[in-house]
Amino acid sequence: MSHSDIDSDVSELDQRELSEAVATDKWAPQLGYCEEPETPLTADTFPSKSGGKPAWLNPEHILNVEKTTCNNCNEPMILLLQLYTPEDEPEEAFHRTVYVFCCKNGGCHKQDWTQCFKVYRSQLPRENPYYPPPEDEEEEENDVAIDFTPKKFTKPKECVICGVAGTKACGKCQSVYYCSRQHQMVDWNSCHHKEYCNTTMDKEQEQEIQKLRASRLFSEMEIVSEPEGQGEDGKEEEEQREHTKRETGENSKESALALRGDEAYENSEVAVDQSFLKFQLKIGLYPDQVIRYERVEYDMPDREPLWVQQGQKPTIIPSCDKCGGPRTFEFQILSTLLNYLDISHVADDSLDWGSIYIYTCKYNCPINPDIFVPEYIWKQDFSAEGMKL
Repeated sequence: MSHSDIDSDVSELDQRELSEAVATDKWAPQLGYCEEPETPLTADTFPSKSGGKPAWLNPEHILNVEKTTCNNCNEPMILLLQLYTPEDEPEEAFHRTVYVFCCKNGGCHKQDWTQCFKVYRSQLPRENPYYPPPEDEEEEENDVAIDFTPKKFTKPKECVICGVAGTKACGKCQSVYYCSRQHQMVDWNSCHHKEYCNTTMDKEQEQEIQKLRASRLFSEMEIVSEPEGQGEDGKEEEEQREHTKRETGENSKESALALRGDEAYENSEVAVDQSFLKFQLKIGLYPDQVIRYERVEYDMPDREPLWVQQGQKPTIIPSCDKCGGPRTFEFQILSTLLNYLDISHVADDSLDWGSIYIYTCKYNCPINPDIFVPEYIWKQDFSAEGMKL
């Protein structure tokens, strides 16, 4: 199937064609899943993760709070997730991480969601002053030792709450740093720094404070990935496809089936959102996925996101702020991630979305002298027509 076939308007497909369209994909995306981390997710492990403090790819230069502040409430945002996304070209993108920051206040998102997210790309070449170059096969076979000495530098101070640049020190102890007065007050009043400032804490007290500080962030989970259509769900997916083919034969065209796991939703007369139907067919095969990463190979055709509704799409994707070149779709964050963020789902102002779409510079333009280049984000909610299913 050609790229133009894949990107055709799904509303023009009948049910059998729709089932075949979602089952056939030459460029299988990587699906991301949340797992409890087995080891600390530090920068030198190049993690992909949700929540917690950022693991900065460039350990010498980190974001300041001016670049991670919600434009609605003027409160510091926190890390929603970061994905380690290295690419073959150019050389500058040998190491590459995309950071997504988010306001935790759901009320702000209902006011104007476009002011509640920030996305940044950071990258380093293979030869850089912080990490040894990985061994290639020839070096491994010849047992060649890599001569590498990391650069010595003064590690930047980090906010003890959110992990961005700590430009403000506690006025009393001068040993704890914050990105802003807001996080200083949070630490002082809610995380017990007021009680332990200028005192020697035992291990239990330190753990208590760290737990309180971590509670101000989204829960930290490692994001692991595997190609769609492979892994332990592969057999179930194939069975699901066969079932769909049987149910959408010539004698059953009058019924549209949107499969989700072992469930089938029959819709014979009601018009449904075809994008939502396609979304359900795809997601239902792997309901635990939280990320769909589409730019799996360098210089592959531009991908179309898996939309959760036919409307509410961006009319234009802005060009790269750095080089002026095109941005293309890279990955989307599904609503299933909300289950792992340790937030309330019953509050009227709870955080919510159908899917979040990340677009980045197609050519991974060099970022120097900047360390972080802003990228583009779009959000869709589930439509009322789709939810009729």
